[in-house]
Amino acid sequence: MGLAQNIIFGLVTGSYIAIAAIGFTLIYGIVNMINFAYGEYLTIGAFVGVVTASSLPLPLPIAVLIAMGAGGLASLILARVFFTPINNTGPVPMLLTSIGLGLVLRNAIRLTAGRSGRYFDTQVTTFRFENLPDFSIGSVDLLGDLFVTSQQLVVIGSAIIVFLTLHTLLTRTDIGIAMRAMGDDENLARIRGIDTQMIRDSVWILAGVLAGLAGVLIGIQTNVSAGTGFNHILQILAAAILGGAGSPYGAIAGSYIIGIVLALSVAFLPSGMTGISSAVAFLLLIVVLLIKPSGIAGQEVREA
Repeated sequence: MGLAQNIIFGLVTGSYIAIAAIGFTLIYGIVNMINFAYGEYLTIGAFVGVVTASSLPLPLPIAVLIAMGAGGLASLILARVFFTPINNTGPVPMLLTSIGLGLVLRNAIRLTAGRSGRYFDTQVTTFRFENLPDFSIGSVDLLGDLFVTSQQLVVIGSAIIVFLTLHTLLTRTDIGIAMRAMGDDENLARIRGIDTQMIRDSVWILAGVLAGLAGVLIGIQTNVSAGTGFNHILQILAAAILGGAGSPYGAIAGSYIIGIVLALSVAFLPSGMTGISSAVAFLLLIVVLLIKPSGIAGQEVREA
């Protein structure tokens, strides 16, 4: 495949990583923790989506909304049970708790859903990808042939909608402005009358909603299994750090860099070495952080 086609693959990968990385970095920036259980939130959303779309069945857009709602609800419940009680214990206990919670959730999902992968059967929904146009542009100079599928358009389009909605939320709404204030200085925000616990809960819900959406988009592109979220958590973490931990806009930029590097690594590494594509992405992360430790958006990783 040509360079242009692999860049398209990278943009698709970067899109669903970016959606998840926004939620991940919002948790870091406002709750001040690195949540390694976040990958399982993607898995929960993916399974809810695939069951709703294929087993009930319901139209895919409705299944996506249900998956997003399930992700938000699961995120809030888990936060209230496991993370809110230890808010003041520091980042290390919260980090260790998230690692343990992720392990428990992953194995619980595996015991419940089995080890085999599941696929979105769009034939039984009223939203059929085969009814959407695919675009074959043909030869693009030295870049090679370019073909864009309807699934890829849905993933990229969903990401654009999320980015615009997020920007509006953070800049035009009271709750978004309160989130930004808490990210800068939680004590000052509390003194100014902001209900910090309500904002934390809102962040958990928003992060879960984004995780649910990202899980469904990953499932549409590949499949859904107990390891769906776990297989992507390091890419999400790398994108968030590369962009500048705590910055949603930086997470978006870092995600697309990671996505394109992964796609190009798979395309151009010698046969049999494609399994180290993630290592190439992390090598890029290390190089960038050596040059600019604060990341693209200038947000340094704190004591967490």
